Amino acid sequence: MKSALIILVVLLCALSLVEAQSNPHYTMKDPAIRQMEMSMNMQGTPMVTDPAIREMLISMNMPQYAGNVPAEAIAGNWQLNLSDGTNIDLTLQQSGVALFGKGKITTGTVSQGAYASGSLGNGMRLEVVPESGTGLYLISVDISSPPYEGNYVAFLAGSEAQTGTLKASKNPGNG
Repeated sequence: MKSALIILVVLLCALSLVEAQSNPHYTMKDPAIRQMEMSMNMQGTPMVTDPAIREMLISMNMPQYAGNVPAEAIAGNWQLNLSDGTNIDLTLQQSGVALFGKGKITTGTVSQGAYASGSLGNGMRLEVVPESGTGLYLISVDISSPPYEGNYVAFLAGSEAQTGTLKASKNPGNG
């Protein structure tokens, strides 16, 4: 009798877990933030370069790095002005569709170093982390034509996720 009760409890827990994971709002409290994250998940089409690297990226669940490289060079000095008043200045490097670099992030009068990585596809997608490690900015920029605009989600320690818009510019004469 006791073992039947334990089996029943385990079965109910497993069914509850399966049902919860199939719920699209299970991992995110705010549906607006979830929708913005989904819209920022821009994946490019496969490159025709090294198929072994492409397959490895896909097997590592990183298809965003297997996209087409835009004709224009993205590497260089970028400035991102977020709608909450935060400014992010980055020097980005480029290898194929992969982007990475460092710079600074300024909120009010406080500046600190920042690190970025991301990829190109239907736009520029970056993840920026302040040097303090107390936040994460998910950034999506439409780079099809100036003026460059986009969206972001900011995950800051001790507060709820925030969303907003941004304007981006690449300083001329670099990259």
